[in-house]
Amino acid sequence: MNRHLLLAVALLLIAGTASAAGIPGDADGNGVLDQPEYTAAVLAYLVGEGDLTRTDIQDAAWVLARWDGRPLEITDSSGQTLTLSRPLRRVVTFTGESLETLRSLGFAMEKVVAVDKYSHEKSTFFPECGGKANVGSIWSPDMERVLTLRPDAVFLYATISTAACDEIQQKLDASSPGIRVLRFDCFKPATYPGEIRTIAAATGCEDRGDEFARFYTSVMDGIRAGTADVPDDEKTRVYFEYWADYKTFASGSGYNEKLEIAGGYNPFAGESAEYPEIDPEAVIVSNPEVVVKLTGQKLAAGGYVGHDVAALEATQSAILERPGWTRLAAVADDRVYVIHSDILGGAQHFIGTAYLAKWFYPERFADLDPNAVHQRYLTEFQGLDFNLASEGAFVYP
Repeated sequence: MNRHLLLAVALLLIAGTASAAGIPGDADGNGVLDQPEYTAAVLAYLVGEGDLTRTDIQDAAWVLARWDGRPLEITDSSGQTLTLSRPLRRVVTFTGESLETLRSLGFAMEKVVAVDKYSHEKSTFFPECGGKANVGSIWSPDMERVLTLRPDAVFLYATISTAACDEIQQKLDASSPGIRVLRFDCFKPATYPGEIRTIAAATGCEDRGDEFARFYTSVMDGIRAGTADVPDDEKTRVYFEYWADYKTFASGSGYNEKLEIAGGYNPFAGESAEYPEIDPEAVIVSNPEVVVKLTGQKLAAGGYVGHDVAALEATQSAILERPGWTRLAAVADDRVYVIHSDILGGAQHFIGTAYLAKWFYPERFADLDPNAVHQRYLTEFQGLDFNLASEGAFVYP
């Protein structure tokens, strides 16, 4: 797009979103819409007077009924405070985690006008996104397409890939200040409950947000309670292997946080690198009681596509055949597991954490059924017709 055309698009966008700066119908401009002002706006619209549109009247009704006639202020996970004077009608998501969370909250998916390329490719998990615009990734965004879609909100990460997300936000702020840039992670156990409720407030999905937050916290708090009294020197010793052979993680990584919530002890938590490569002999010396191998993405096996349990089984078999591993307690006790990143990273991390807790402490979590948690999430909160008994492959055995 040439410079003049881009300017024209930006001006068109500004014109289309300029009214987002104030509440429609706020005749005296004091930032509060009261009942007389709303009534006057409706009457003027009905007789064809004034410049408010049908959408303006609908937005005014929303603000009056849901926000008591006042703009809504929210603080996102990056610490920025935003003011919303209208409901969100046209949303672009650059992260699959925020898109998944919006769906958990019951946000109308037709209001999501564009998604990132990775979500666009997940036809099984995001079937409704096949016909939506693809705006690329945070590392290679299609800014031209974003601008022409005239969104009123764009979702970006808060604390990862910050340079790329900051650049997108700066470009949006420069092109159209009317676009609200919302920064959330939606994958960290420490912040996810608060993010659920904040996004729910911003989208008018408070009731559903409370329901989903209760479901999420019931799982995670139950796991924390089940391992709270385990002495440090009695915690299950775990070797968790990342994508590559003999690559694990140290303290500070998201995976280590979930391992610790599940009551595991990571013998390599003190490594200086966040994702260090470990000498094979060091793993044998640590003699883990449980071994967990991450699969998915870089190791294309399992997940929501197909029902390829054999691929997960092959991953486990390859681990069992490693030189010297027959000496490991985990191998001797048949406690070598494979887990797909779909349920241990992202918004579904609570499902994978439930599996870890079950594997680390089967007696303590005898009543915990991670598969049932997963199925309820898919059915009740994601609205997917997906039967885990016959579809997908997420853990082995």
